[in-house]
Amino acid sequence: MGTEAGGIYKLNDGQALTGELFFRSGLISIDQLCHALYVAHKNSLPIGRVMIMLGITKTRVLEGALILQNLVRQNLLSLELAIKCMTYLGTERVRVEEVLSELGWSGNPHKDEGNLGEILVEAKILTRKTVDDALGLSKHIGLPLCRILVLQGMVSNKLLSASFKAQEVIRSGRVKKEEAIQALASVASMLEFEKACEKAVEPKQPFIKLEELLLLARLITREDLFRLEREAESRGFKTLGEYLPGLFNAPIIAGAVRLQAMIARFELNPLSAALALRLIATKEMSLSDSLKEVSKEPAPYNGEISLYHLLRLSGLVTAFDLRRLGHLPAQSTSEAIEERLIKTGILNKASLDAAKRCHLMMKEGFLTAEQALIVLQHWSWSGEGLTRVLEKLHWGPGNMPTLHAQAFRN
Repeated sequence: MGTEAGGIYKLNDGQALTGELFFRSGLISIDQLCHALYVAHKNSLPIGRVMIMLGITKTRVLEGALILQNLVRQNLLSLELAIKCMTYLGTERVRVEEVLSELGWSGNPHKDEGNLGEILVEAKILTRKTVDDALGLSKHIGLPLCRILVLQGMVSNKLLSASFKAQEVIRSGRVKKEEAIQALASVASMLEFEKACEKAVEPKQPFIKLEELLLLARLITREDLFRLEREAESRGFKTLGEYLPGLFNAPIIAGAVRLQAMIARFELNPLSAALALRLIATKEMSLSDSLKEVSKEPAPYNGEISLYHLLRLSGLVTAFDLRRLGHLPAQSTSEAIEERLIKTGILNKASLDAAKRCHLMMKEGFLTAEQALIVLQHWSWSGEGLTRVLEKLHWGPGNMPTLHAQAFRN
């Protein structure tokens, strides 16, 4: 699932994920969390970036959340205290350092024991220069180092997961650092061998948890959720998902599991799935009948990234710009809107053209949304041509998939 997306965890679980911090602190609703998760997974984007794009949160609050998340992962801060900090960050214009101090936490909020780059270098998976170059790009465009490394093909998702596990055991002190590094190096060799042999594509795993779907369908409340978590923990259940089947009848649980899988395959968005589940629970409909009923409703936003979304993701259009503009429809890409952006000075023609080229390459399948925003951000501060930026990032235009995109590259 990555480092920036996740479901409902028990309060004492060490894995505080970005969406989790926002939801548990009351800064976003379950609807916003599930919507952001869906868009993030569909487009392989960090959930934090998606929340900014959708106007769910502010950059300042997200930056604070990422600092708190890192401290929780290092076991330097409890999840409960991180959630309290998030509440302050969301309601008052304060720095995370000030909030932590006010709540009685002493330490360096920017501490990063066993950071990912160092681990990969020590395991001889990457060179120091490769990591330093990726870190530089990461700082410039605001994406985590792990995403830069995966997008540039430096590490695979499987190797990244193994690296995070090594990082976790080093930080927790359960294993000596040297042993964890040696184990990671062995895993890297094994994964290289597997890569040469395997052909199968991994099935999509659900990223909306069972309890999230029940909450989104209004079959439980936030208060129910937190109470059920305490009950599940006191009765020895490892996850709330293991406890819930005993509280709901079989058709509801079976329907929820099927709907989870449909969301994971992007056949259904979370809101439609929640409506279907509510019909199963309240009208005793079958899954197929509930899906037919839901299909009659106007289709909600399907998670696709429009030109406008790309402009927001890349930072070429900011929240401040939107306030200057007054109003800009989220899914509009018309010439009238483009003209307004240029006339107000928010964008110049070169920036708009670069964004349109990247958006076309996304639609043609040459770039992912995440790659497109990296290209645009790199282009905006480097002063280099778009083709040169693509080549520099190892996404050169030599293998564009269609004649349409090939002609558009120049």
